[in-house]
Order: sequence, then C-alpha cells, then structure tokens
Amino acid sequence: MAAGAAGKGMPIRVHPLFLFLVALAVAAGLVWEVIVVFCVVVIHELAHIAVARAFGYRIRELTLLPFGGVAIIEGEPGAWSPGREVWIAAAGPLANGILTGVALVLYSAQIWSEGFAAFFVRVNLTMMLFNLLPALPLDGGRIWRAVSSRTFGYGRAGELAVNSAFWCSGALATLGAGTAIWGAPHVGMWALAGFLAISARQIRREIPYEAARWLYGLKKAPKSEPRAVRPLAVHRYMRAGEIARYFAPEAFHLIAVLDDEGKIIFIIEEQEFLEFLFAPGGFGKAIGEWPGEPPNLSS
Repeated sequence: MAAGAAGKGMPIRVHPLFLFLVALAVAAGLVWEVIVVFCVVVIHELAHIAVARAFGYRIRELTLLPFGGVAIIEGEPGAWSPGREVWIAAAGPLANGILTGVALVLYSAQIWSEGFAAFFVRVNLTMMLFNLLPALPLDGGRIWRAVSSRTFGYGRAGELAVNSAFWCSGALATLGAGTAIWGAPHVGMWALAGFLAISARQIRREIPYEAARWLYGLKKAPKSEPRAVRPLAVHRYMRAGEIARYFAPEAFHLIAVLDDEGKIIFIIEEQEFLEFLFAPGGFGKAIGEWPGEPPNLSS
C-alpha cells in the first residue's frame, strides 16, 4: 500500500531506490527538485494513511519510495474489505490530482512561475499515472486486486495483480530502451521497471502467506453480517490450499465435492472447510480426504 505519515510507534523506512535517485538528482544540482518530489511523496502518503485510519486500520510500518510508499496495515480479523481497499489505494493518486489542480490555480493567479508550476504538475501527474498501473505493489494493483477479488477470489486476484506487474515492468523497460534509441535515455524509467520486477518477484513469494493470513482472519471473524452465497464445485482430488485461492471476500462459501463423473459426493460449508484447511497439513490435503463421515445437508 502506498501510504505514510509519521505516527507514534510506526517505523518509517526509506527504500534504497529512493536514496539512489535522490543522490543522482543532488549530484546533478537538482536540490530544489528533490525537495519538491519529497514533499509530493509525503502528501501522497498522508492521503493514504488518513483514509486508512478513518476506516480504523493501524499502520505498522511504512517504506518510502520515489513514487509513494508501501505500508503494512493491520485491522481486526477478517476486516479486509474490497470497498475500503479501493478507497485507501485511490487516496494517494487522488491527492496528486488535487495538487495538480492547485498548481494550475496558483499559476493562473500568477503566484507560481510557469517553470515551477510545470515541474510541480509533471511530478504529480507522473506519480499519479505510475501508481495507477494495475500492478502490485502499486495503488493500481491494489485497486485491481480488490475489484477482481469478488470474481476470482482473494488469492487468485493477488496472483493476477502480480503477473500484471511483470508485464508493466517489461513495458516500462521497453519504453526506456526506446528513449535510449531516440538519443534521450530515461534512467528513471529503467530504475522503476527494475524496481517493479524485483518487487513483483518478492510479492509473488509472499502472496500465499498473505492469502493464508486473510483466510485465518476469515475463520476467526464474526459471522453476523449477511453475505452472498458463493458456490464452488471442485474435484475430490483438488487440494484444500488450491480451493482456498478462490475464496472471495464478503461471501459465504459452499464447496461441492465431485467424483470422477462430475456427481456431487458431499457439500462442505465455509467454516468446516476452514477448520479442515488449518488443521495440520490441511493446505496440502485433497478435499476428498475429509475426515470421518462427510457432511450431509439433507438431514
């Protein structure tokens, strides 16, 4: 999540890529430009964290990046909501859009010079558009995961957003190569492409564990709110961990276990499945290994 603001008990880290780009800019004599970029990043982060805290989330850690930040947020078990996630993720780019409007107003009022206003607008538009790429860990990737999680499931949606990050990284690297061919190499574009690819590799390894934490929160969360029923038909040899990838937020799951002929052997409701999933070795067990007598909903 791109979010951030100084908060009591919340460690704030600076990513090495941020320091690298700052060092390059300072070496080129762009001190004021660095200050402007840093201020824009902080405002971008403040927007994220303000919305997250308004929803009752806690920010455990924040890492500052050239285009925003990545924060670890905490909430009550099962508190993750696609709607809230969209609002939190969109807050940063929205702040950049507002800052762009403010810059245009100040330029029109002849308070800011044309050069400074143009640079300020360029920084905000670049940050906004880059963050809206549908790639984790960017804001656009989080929005894409939140929106698609109801259709594909939380775990699967995260995987799709990570795969999209590799495609976006490749596109940025290609554009960077194009700028070099045209005689005006854009080092920052290559740096961001590399960062996106490296981050995507790391997140791809973390996705199963993040999904497991969400599933455990779902298991422990109160079930008082009405939820739409989400039926899943799976083969008896399908592993429980694979089935869990298709669990969606704000839904009640019924799993129909099928035999080789596609006929229903038995049906498992959500809580029973989660108990089976988090039993020792549950993620690797085939759902057909259901212990004891299978659930019978006809009685």
